[in-house]
Amino acid sequence: MDFTELYKQTSNLCIFSPNGLYIAIAVQHRLVIRDAESLQIVQLFSCIDNIQAIEWSKDSEYILCASYKLGVIQVWSLSDQEWTAKINEGVVGLTRVQWAPDGRHIISFSDFKIRISIWSLITKEVIYIQYPKFNSTKGFKFRKDGNYLAVAGRKDCKDFINIYECNEWSLLKHFVIEDSDLQEILWSPDGKYLAVINNSLEYNVYIYYPDGRLIKKYTNNKIGLGVKSANWSPSAQILAVGDYEQNVTLLNNYTWDPLIKFSHDTIIEDSTIVNEMINPPVELATVPIELNKPNPKIGISMCLFNSTGIFLLTKNDNMPNYLWIWNIATLKLVTIIEQLLPIKQVSWNPVIPGRLAFITGNSNIYFWDAEMGYCECVDVPALNFEVHSIKWNPNGKSIVLMDKDKFCLAFPIEDELEDAENMEEE
Repeated sequence: MDFTELYKQTSNLCIFSPNGLYIAIAVQHRLVIRDAESLQIVQLFSCIDNIQAIEWSKDSEYILCASYKLGVIQVWSLSDQEWTAKINEGVVGLTRVQWAPDGRHIISFSDFKIRISIWSLITKEVIYIQYPKFNSTKGFKFRKDGNYLAVAGRKDCKDFINIYECNEWSLLKHFVIEDSDLQEILWSPDGKYLAVINNSLEYNVYIYYPDGRLIKKYTNNKIGLGVKSANWSPSAQILAVGDYEQNVTLLNNYTWDPLIKFSHDTIIEDSTIVNEMINPPVELATVPIELNKPNPKIGISMCLFNSTGIFLLTKNDNMPNYLWIWNIATLKLVTIIEQLLPIKQVSWNPVIPGRLAFITGNSNIYFWDAEMGYCECVDVPALNFEVHSIKWNPNGKSIVLMDKDKFCLAFPIEDELEDAENMEEE
């Protein structure tokens, strides 16, 4: 791989634009827009305080930065240097901000879950959504086409879901869910279903139509903790549900019954998974489970499909040094990736389906390739540079590596990129 020089950044705020042409970097109170290939400065904006969040509009035309401390959002246009906007949330505070899919509305979340504000850059009007249950994405999801919004709320000790259309932001449907403690809503990629995840004390997964009709309640009657993570496949045909029992259950969208259950055993006896130099069975290292403390490090905290849905990556919290990769077509385990250090972050390439990047917090970045079937360790050629965070460019041709206060870009060598693309085409 080829690496660029190191540049300054703060708070690991290095965000590629959706079109892949630019990268926005926060450097204290300055917002620097660079070319995503040459890293030459394209625009430079000054904020009123240190930047705590950066968000691009979907069309890459606008960019915002936020100061949660002051409750202020500032917006700029890349095509019109004279245009700017400023939003002050005032006494209600600010905890999170994001763009609506149309790129012309900004959504802000107040302190203490008081309200959600939708600000229009065109009409300069604001619309409020009251009683949100969360001020995070767990209870706030747009449908993939951007036409509808699902918001989880709570009032009078009852959880409900509101469905809004995103032109006039009018309420289309309001329905109370059966569960008394909703923890997350997941809109299927095809927009036909809403999955509702219960709290971790009970194993309940509800599947609703967007009009509020309950399709299926999937539950596990075993005594113990419930669901820890869940994710839809890109085709919406499968919902992967990870639990505290260290299993991943695949629910199909025809009967909503379990298709298969992937277990994460500590003893591996399959000779096709184990390295040729080691004879099975192999025992995987685990960390002690402290059940007397809240949020024990056990269970499946990560279920990530690749861009085509062929591979599913899972991570078991009491085996932090391992990644499990499953083939959804064959419903079999493909490989187990082992590292000396706990794996901190993983990310599938958004364009090349079989390429995975992950880090452990040291000076290396690691890649797994489905066609090659093995991992590659790439050392970052920089002194005292530890990779704390990574993000792929949406075009899949580069990846940003972030240290505590510096960053660089890594580019696959052209021959490697062409070989990978040819393999995917075949």
